[in-house]
Amino acid sequence: MAPPSPEPLVPGAAVPDAGVASLYQEIILSHYRAPLHRGPLVGATVSVEQQNPLCGDTLTLQVRRDGDFIADAAFTARACSITQATASMLLRRVIGHSVQDARAVVADVEDLLEQSSPAGVRGAHLGDLRALGSVARFPARKACVRLVTSALLEALATPR
Repeated sequence: MAPPSPEPLVPGAAVPDAGVASLYQEIILSHYRAPLHRGPLVGATVSVEQQNPLCGDTLTLQVRRDGDFIADAAFTARACSITQATASMLLRRVIGHSVQDARAVVADVEDLLEQSSPAGVRGAHLGDLRALGSVARFPARKACVRLVTSALLEALATPR
């Protein structure tokens, strides 16, 4: 007898390949176990703290801008694996890029959370962030991702 198929990400959507789901889970765990850009940022031009009142996760995100570019960024967190992995992946993706590019990445991550399948996102430019599509079927876990994206957007909205 064959093992049962995994649940679709959204009711009525195509069932993701088990190998892809496993790969996405490993990417998230890898960023959680060895996060990039974790720790205080010397010379930060803005620091934003956000909290998820439903679970108690807290995140401090620091950014150092050079004009309209993100020169560096870092985070500290007392948070779950999804939040910390999201921060690691997102900061890796936006450091060295323009504020406009960073906002576009956040919009694409938001689209990914609402897609019925990780393959439906606008492009492969998200890199490891595509793994976050695997949390789309868990509404409470979307809040873990959004804790990071909203902190970044708030930091980018702060005047230089």
